[in-house]
Amino acid sequence: MTRDDWVAVAQKVLVKSGIDDVKVDRLAKLMHVTRGSFYWHFEDREALLDALLDDWRGHNLREIEEISARWATNPPDFVEVMHIWLGEDPIVPQVDTAIRAWARKSPDVARLVHETDDAWVALLQNHFRKMGMGPDESLVRARVVYFHQIGYYALAIQEDLEERIRLAPFYNEVLTGQRSTPEQETVLRSLLETKRLQLRREAGATPA
Repeated sequence: MTRDDWVAVAQKVLVKSGIDDVKVDRLAKLMHVTRGSFYWHFEDREALLDALLDDWRGHNLREIEEISARWATNPPDFVEVMHIWLGEDPIVPQVDTAIRAWARKSPDVARLVHETDDAWVALLQNHFRKMGMGPDESLVRARVVYFHQIGYYALAIQEDLEERIRLAPFYNEVLTGQRSTPEQETVLRSLLETKRLQLRREAGATPA
């Protein structure tokens, strides 16, 4: 078992039953290995919990950095954010919700979550400032956009990707105050086709 294997199984337990059930004995039993395998990779349970948080925060920071890098060389375009959020692995919203539930029990985790949320809001606010909005309007729009996405996670809305992409231009107009451009809609259609191809491959079907 690798360190990443332990983190992956810990994530699944975190999502399914909460942080209190992320215990070494439980994970070892699920993985059909001894406790010794765990201690080869981690000093103790706290080190595993730190790895869970690092993985979640790292995922968010990589997305923020990816968008920032694109906006540094191209005019800021909200479709970059939509593309990342809509293209995420299905486990991402589940882990995010579980981390936030954990944060209600731990001030340290809550602080980390707030810092990560603030980084997202700052990124989005900068986007709206570049669109010509003032400090207050850009902040409120940034919060509404981000809260909208977290709301999708928290409510576990049952909506397939095709339907969400169909509605994306309407969300874009409501959240940003701008109508979607043909270029944005092309990017979203490309994302949908990529996801369809991925699903066919996973099902063992031959792509058309």
